[in-house]
Amino acid sequence: MTVQTEFATKTFDQVFDCFRKATESTLQVQQDLFRQWTSSWPGFPKVLPVPEQCQQFPKQWTQATAELTRKYMEIWDRQYKAGVEALEGAFKLGEAKDPVELRQKVMDLWQKSFACLKELAEVQARNFQNAIEKWMEAAKKTSP
Repeated sequence: MTVQTEFATKTFDQVFDCFRKATESTLQVQQDLFRQWTSSWPGFPKVLPVPEQCQQFPKQWTQATAELTRKYMEIWDRQYKAGVEALEGAFKLGEAKDPVELRQKVMDLWQKSFACLKELAEVQARNFQNAIEKWMEAAKKTSP
């Protein structure tokens, strides 16, 4: 029984360590992409736009930012729910009757965790791209 408990503990540690490393590397990639994208922007036009367009630009920018923030909040909610589900699945690993069943449950948990991580990264990248497009449209509308 001690060997199984020790095996399960090491397996948990490895799964969570791999999940942590994958999350950190995903965050690092996103930050690097953001830096690269923003460094290549030519900048906003230097010519002063007409007053009506000046008034619309901050509103459009604010709307796009608020929408992006709402989407990120939804993503974080989904990520926390997935984390809770992963913990619940991890606690159910102790119910395994034999090593084969334990291995299968660990593999299922691992696959589910990384599928969730992949989906969240894709959604975040897509939302960020949509927000950048909206911001650039608003910036183009203000230039004469």
